[in-house]
Amino acid sequence: MTLRYFCAPLAVYQAACQQLDAAYGYPNAETKTQRTLPLAEELPQDVHGRVYLAIASKYAEFDLPSQIIASGSVEEIDSGAYWQMFPQRPGVW
Repeated sequence: MTLRYFCAPLAVYQAACQQLDAAYGYPNAETKTQRTLPLAEELPQDVHGRVYLAIASKYAEFDLPSQIIASGSVEEIDSGAYWQMFPQRPGVW
Protein backbone atom coordinates (compact mmCIF):
# COMPACT_ATOMS: atom_id res chain seq x y z
CA MET A 1 0.00 0.00 0.00
CA THR A 2 1.34 3.39 -0.96
CA LEU A 3 0.78 6.27 1.44
CA ARG A 4 0.44 10.00 0.92
CA TYR A 5 1.21 12.44 3.70
CA PHE A 6 -0.58 15.66 4.58
CA CYS A 7 -0.70 18.42 7.13
CA ALA A 8 -3.35 21.03 7.74
CA PRO A 9 -4.28 23.58 10.38
CA LEU A 10 -6.50 22.05 13.07
CA ALA A 11 -9.62 23.97 11.98
CA VAL A 12 -9.12 22.89 8.35
CA TYR A 13 -8.65 19.25 9.37
CA GLN A 14 -11.77 19.31 11.54
CA ALA A 15 -13.83 20.93 8.75
CA ALA A 16 -12.58 18.32 6.26
CA CYS A 17 -13.52 15.54 8.70
CA GLN A 18 -17.03 16.97 9.10
CA GLN A 19 -17.41 17.29 5.34
CA LEU A 20 -16.25 13.70 4.74
CA ASP A 21 -18.38 12.28 7.57
CA ALA A 22 -21.48 14.02 6.22
CA ALA A 23 -20.80 12.84 2.67
CA TYR A 24 -20.26 9.23 3.73
CA GLY A 25 -23.07 9.17 6.31
CA TYR A 26 -21.03 8.77 9.50
CA PRO A 27 -21.60 7.88 12.20
CA ASN A 28 -23.34 4.82 10.84
CA ALA A 29 -25.21 2.69 13.40
CA GLU A 30 -25.54 -0.26 11.01
CA THR A 31 -21.82 -0.65 10.31
CA LYS A 32 -20.79 0.88 13.65
CA THR A 33 -18.39 3.15 11.78
CA GLN A 34 -18.06 6.36 13.74
CA ARG A 35 -16.04 8.59 11.41
CA THR A 36 -14.07 8.80 8.20
CA LEU A 37 -10.72 9.96 9.61
CA PRO A 38 -9.16 9.79 13.09
CA LEU A 39 -9.84 12.49 15.65
CA ALA A 40 -7.24 15.25 15.57
CA GLU A 41 -6.32 14.41 19.16
CA GLU A 42 -5.16 10.97 17.97
CA LEU A 43 -2.78 12.40 15.36
CA PRO A 44 0.57 14.13 15.63
CA GLN A 45 0.44 17.93 15.73
CA ASP A 46 3.26 20.43 15.51
CA VAL A 47 3.84 23.55 17.62
CA HIS A 48 1.80 25.57 15.10
CA GLY A 49 -1.29 23.40 15.61
CA ARG A 50 -1.07 21.63 12.25
CA VAL A 51 -2.39 18.06 12.16
CA TYR A 52 -0.34 15.41 10.33
CA LEU A 53 -2.00 12.47 8.58
CA ALA A 54 -0.92 9.56 6.38
CA ILE A 55 -3.59 8.00 4.17
CA ALA A 56 -3.69 5.37 1.46
CA SER A 57 -3.03 6.83 -1.97
CA LYS A 58 -6.19 5.19 -3.35
CA TYR A 59 -8.34 6.94 -0.72
CA ALA A 60 -6.81 10.29 -1.64
CA GLU A 61 -8.00 9.76 -5.22
CA PHE A 62 -11.68 9.41 -4.26
CA ASP A 63 -13.80 12.33 -5.42
CA LEU A 64 -14.35 14.26 -2.19
CA PRO A 65 -10.90 13.73 -0.61
CA SER A 66 -9.24 14.74 -3.89
CA GLN A 67 -11.35 17.93 -3.96
CA ILE A 68 -10.32 18.80 -0.41
CA ILE A 69 -6.66 18.18 -1.28
CA ALA A 70 -6.96 20.23 -4.48
CA SER A 71 -8.50 23.16 -2.58
CA GLY A 72 -5.04 24.08 -1.31
CA SER A 73 -6.12 24.23 2.32
CA VAL A 74 -4.37 20.90 2.95
CA GLU A 75 -0.64 20.66 2.28
CA GLU A 76 0.84 17.48 0.85
CA ILE A 77 4.21 16.75 2.43
CA ASP A 78 6.88 14.12 1.90
CA SER A 79 7.30 11.09 4.13
CA GLY A 80 10.36 12.61 5.84
CA ALA A 81 8.38 15.62 7.05
CA TYR A 82 5.66 13.31 8.32
CA TRP A 83 8.02 10.96 10.18
CA GLN A 84 9.81 13.89 11.83
CA MET A 85 6.66 14.30 13.91
CA PHE A 86 7.47 11.08 15.77
CA PRO A 87 10.25 10.94 18.35
CA GLN A 88 11.08 7.43 17.12
CA ARG A 89 9.66 5.77 14.05
CA PRO A 90 7.31 2.92 15.06
CA GLY A 91 8.99 -0.47 14.73
CA VAL A 92 12.45 1.04 14.23
CA TRP A 93 15.10 0.84 16.95
